[in-house]
Amino acid sequence: MKTLKLNIEVKNGTSIVGIVFKLFKKGGNKPLIEETKKGSFSYEFTSLNGEYDLYIIGSNPLSETRKTTIGLEGEGFTYDKTSDANPTTRIGKSYFVTYSFNTN
Repeated sequence: MKTLKLNIEVKNGTSIVGIVFKLFKKGGNKPLIEETKKGSFSYEFTSLNGEYDLYIIGSNPLSETRKTTIGLEGEGFTYDKTSDANPTTRIGKSYFVTYSFNTN
């Protein structure tokens, strides 16, 4: 069982509509974890074993210098080639970031 830490850093304000993250077991349609936050935060996923999909949907602050950086920390994870870069930075009005990974 492995642990993965999601780090989201919002610069120059807070998210307008929030930042939603959902973790699914591969092939599942009901999220194992679903939360909404407004600003920078870290969240630790524990006891991971198998394949998962993580979706992060959010909006940036209204500031012209808005920026959100999203990253995952953890050892022994293999990311699917379709996953977004880790870490990734988004400067637009909104974003949708996906990570597909395996704990093997």
